[in-house]
Amino acid sequence: MIEMPLIFYYPSDKGAPSLVGRSIFEHLYHKKDDLPFSNLSIFSPSKYKRELQDKFEDITIYTEKNICNLPRSIIHIPVSPLVFPNPKFLLHLYSNIRKYPLILNYHGDFQNEFYLRYKNNHKIDFLNLPSYLLMPYLLASADHVIVNSFLLESVIKLKHGIDSANVIPNAVDDYWFGDYTKRLSKMNESCNIFYHGRLSGEKGVDQLIQGLYQFTCQAGPTSKVTLYLAGEGPQRRNLHKLSQDLGISEKVIFLGNLDRDEIKTYLQQVDVAIYPSTFDNFPLSYLEAFACAQCPVYFSQKAGIYDFTVKDGYNLNSFEPNVDRICDIIKSIYVGEVNSDVVIKQNEFSKKYTWNKVINDYIKLYQKAIITENG
Repeated sequence: MIEMPLIFYYPSDKGAPSLVGRSIFEHLYHKKDDLPFSNLSIFSPSKYKRELQDKFEDITIYTEKNICNLPRSIIHIPVSPLVFPNPKFLLHLYSNIRKYPLILNYHGDFQNEFYLRYKNNHKIDFLNLPSYLLMPYLLASADHVIVNSFLLESVIKLKHGIDSANVIPNAVDDYWFGDYTKRLSKMNESCNIFYHGRLSGEKGVDQLIQGLYQFTCQAGPTSKVTLYLAGEGPQRRNLHKLSQDLGISEKVIFLGNLDRDEIKTYLQQVDVAIYPSTFDNFPLSYLEAFACAQCPVYFSQKAGIYDFTVKDGYNLNSFEPNVDRICDIIKSIYVGEVNSDVVIKQNEFSKKYTWNKVINDYIKLYQKAIITENG
């Protein structure tokens, strides 16, 4: 074994990117005896040190308080870089100063998200303005950049000049496969629609609400159809106002953040799940729905996961996200035009993207980083 340790930044925030980061480490931990490292360690904000020591008893935990004691290592920060005075940025800066090999994950087009926040809320996010301006330099400072889709790979090449990125897809754990038996007695309408994910501009939820409104205009106000929106985000207030302005607020139910048991329950009992992102990377929500939904899952061709369905030869329910197309989808589900075979195909596709399989792509990248570091 080449004597080269890995120090992994362990994210503790909420949200899908941090969940992905934690999943990567936990699957590395289970395979630690087979990894090409002399040692596997964690870097974390000091306030989480005790919790992590209890969880990973045989792992060294570094914090910002002893950052100067870090041995020469490969540093992996599995969440997107930001310019902010916190332990994550300190680790990023320290690895650059000491010229330690650095691996970064980049989970989305940050500059596009920044612009959408300004467009939708008419406010400049001054807190993240430095990250907006410096993102090309942050990504270029890494020895290896990981993105979850070919779509995002092309974006960072064109916008940030990153000529070579490593495409490693997102993944789900085994929890999402199999049935969840809890019943939702309140769901008795003839057509129930579900969405889960962040309520932000790029997710296209405004088009989903407008598509429901267009369907209601065509089918009549007495049509029994309900849209359930699970999640939180900066657009929630605007989306709630939109449903009120369109006169369909009684048909749009904001569920807030749900735990995964609740999400799985909805996915196994609604009539359709729709994800209409106008731009997205490789959303976990899509993959979770493919894994466990007992209904058709319609998903945007503007999301990077679409390229993987094409590459793997799966003809699933992708669509160009616009109001008319969403209206047509709701109409077809409402009248019972459902291909039950697609549920089996969705599940088959999702089984290609479990952490037990995808973690091997990370290990191959670590091996590549070690070879590069040792000349």
